[in-house]
Amino acid sequence: MTLVRRPADGSTTVARPTGPSELRAVRTSTKKLVMFDFDGVIADSWSVQKPVFVAAMRAHGLHAHANADAFNAIMDANWFDGLCAAGVPDHVITEMDEAWGAQTPDLFAGMPEVIERLAEDHVVLVITSAGTEGVRRILEDRGVRGVTDVLGGDLEPSKTRKIREAHRHYGASLEPWYVCDTVGDVVEARAAGAGVIGTAWGWHGEERLLAAGPDWIAQHPRDLLELL
Repeated sequence: MTLVRRPADGSTTVARPTGPSELRAVRTSTKKLVMFDFDGVIADSWSVQKPVFVAAMRAHGLHAHANADAFNAIMDANWFDGLCAAGVPDHVITEMDEAWGAQTPDLFAGMPEVIERLAEDHVVLVITSAGTEGVRRILEDRGVRGVTDVLGGDLEPSKTRKIREAHRHYGASLEPWYVCDTVGDVVEARAAGAGVIGTAWGWHGEERLLAAGPDWIAQHPRDLLELL
């Protein structure tokens, strides 16, 4: 198992623990506010969301963005800011949101169990750009237990503001952590003052995430139980 850590001096090192006992040294006993992104972290939704995005771009004449690289590049910043910078009109965003909200993607193997375990010791939220009710429905349909609340993009487009508000609401004494999979997520979580764990299984992948400077990159969902 390999965990990638960004030390306090900002450099990047790779820690290769030899077993569970060494991994446990990473953890603290502090109760945490553990906030998850949804798509690319909990939900394995790339294969169903990308075609919707590409089709919408083509249908509305935005051909320069009708490809997977453009879809991924938008998430180098806040999702909504990226769409605005790409010139995607509001009604097209609404059209995509409605299509994605009707989908029920598979979840990454092990994530429901990890969330339930973490919720035994910590406050667990989902903070996402996706629609709040759609995410709640998927979590319920997939039998995910332990999520205290979902804060979607329809409630507030800025993840930085949502993370700050969640920290204020659930208690400033809780140590805040955001688990995410894109460069834009890392940037927003850092701006909110949260620790950041990137997921190697997500949309941007390990190398791209490392450049953004998360505290840790988890290679597998089960690593989160040791890091948190």
